[in-house]
Amino acid sequence: MEVAKHPFNLVENAWSLKSMMIQNQLIMVYSDHITAKTYEFLMHLAEDKLEHYNASYKNKKRILNVLVETIQNIAKHGYKDSNNTVASLFVIGINEENNFFVLSGNTVTHESEANLRDKLDHLNSLETTELRELYRYSIENAGFTDKGGAGLGFIDIMRKAKSKLNYHFTPINEEHSFFTFKVNIAQSES
Repeated sequence: MEVAKHPFNLVENAWSLKSMMIQNQLIMVYSDHITAKTYEFLMHLAEDKLEHYNASYKNKKRILNVLVETIQNIAKHGYKDSNNTVASLFVIGINEENNFFVLSGNTVTHESEANLRDKLDHLNSLETTELRELYRYSIENAGFTDKGGAGLGFIDIMRKAKSKLNYHFTPINEEHSFFTFKVNIAQSES
């Protein structure tokens, strides 16, 4: 995968980057490979950021649960490069309705893209009660996959967030796309 070499001058444009983050209320941005150490670091950093933004205990717990599921999905299912690592993107921010959101991204194969589209479209079509029934059914009847999960990741994210998943695929080359998904986390009463 070819990456553009410094498309703009970071020194001259650092303020623009910072301003964009402030305007879009992006409170945490991470873009790199996932390891056990980075996972632990990201969770501590997210917790600190959420405390700084006075997230209630219940909301903080829900946001961190969504982040855990997101990182696990990427680590298990993301396209691994020649170094057997998955490049990823994580963002925690605040949307227009003053709710927190988690946005993530990672490279996937076109075959994975088709499967993800089908799964996400199906999940997004379900009502809350249908999602709850699917979750129960999956726990009771689904075995573990070869990657270690029972296929509950996106279901659990939607249940915790209490919202649909917004997603997009950006073609990278003939074999890969960049999969981005965003989930808004509806505020709970404290």
